[in-house]
Amino acid sequence: MYTQPVSIVFKPFHTQNYVNQKQNNDEPCELVSSFCKTFVLPDEKINHAQFDEKLAATIASYKEKAVNPVLDMLKNTKKETDITAGLFLLNRIIDAGAKNVGNTYPVISRFNYSDSANVQSMLSGIYRKTLVPDAFGPLMTMFLKNSEHPKQIPFDPNEEIGGAILEYLRNKSAEYNYSTQIN
Repeated sequence: MYTQPVSIVFKPFHTQNYVNQKQNNDEPCELVSSFCKTFVLPDEKINHAQFDEKLAATIASYKEKAVNPVLDMLKNTKKETDITAGLFLLNRIIDAGAKNVGNTYPVISRFNYSDSANVQSMLSGIYRKTLVPDAFGPLMTMFLKNSEHPKQIPFDPNEEIGGAILEYLRNKSAEYNYSTQIN
């Protein structure tokens, strides 16, 4: 019995990459939107956010490629939950090793004067890691405003804000000490 040779072509397996897909301005990134739906803000009973950890890690793993979809969402949202979730993702993206996240300041600075303890804490975390010089003044304003009207429930945002301010001062002090040793 004679059999005909069969030609088999293997196509590479492609997963749909929602973070890299071209987005319309009106169409949000599916991964970022899904993450925002899982995000639950702290309340009187629980003093930390609840979210899909695996999805956060997946988005953060895209590093620089994930920054623009998160910024697109932040540009268009007014909901505290989505703002906090987006800023949380930027924090995670920084932790994953993305570079130049400090360049996001023009977009995220619109939240500098938010009264939300959640937003203030997330911004402080980003500013602590990126040390954008323009963010120091807003951090001081947040800290002083919160000192006049303290918030304790669900947590005190001045703990994170104060830590960010100290990091700015420590960095400036280290920079000064380094430059005086060279001269």
